[in-house]
Amino acid sequence: MIILLRGRAGTGKSTLSNELAKRLAYPVLHKDDIYDTIAGSVQEHSVRNRICFDFLYRFLADVISAKAHVILDFGFNQPDDVLRLKSWVAERDGVLATIHCHCSDERVWAQRLAERSVNPLPNQRITDLETLHSHYNAPDAHMAGELSVDTVLPIESSIATILSFLS
Repeated sequence: MIILLRGRAGTGKSTLSNELAKRLAYPVLHKDDIYDTIAGSVQEHSVRNRICFDFLYRFLADVISAKAHVILDFGFNQPDDVLRLKSWVAERDGVLATIHCHCSDERVWAQRLAERSVNPLPNQRITDLETLHSHYNAPDAHMAGELSVDTVLPIESSIATILSFLS
């Protein structure tokens, strides 16, 4: 099983994926870890992103082949990208569960992003809500068949909802 936690910057994907990994004893792959690792060698943002996604697909091929489980903390903000991933996984007889993370309280979300501005990592290019909203041209989309989790709710509640969804 591949569990994808997706959503925009600062919505709580990493917090949830780390907690879910502890509960399920599954490894978690954070896109930001790949991105930050190559940032010193690759200057162009779009090239860094392409490397992250190329690595992801190679890694997932191994995960599916081994019939293993993994949690992914990857933005996947474009619905078409999620549909392509879902189709790619299904073609290889894998199972993909998607969880859309969002933060309904813009004050909380803005605070999360502001905390990043103190010492941002290379992947944390957006550190304020106004820039985030202008960066994305379309509203954040929840897709059919996926769980939507509001990260303003207590983490225990969100984890319980996710575990129920996965079972």
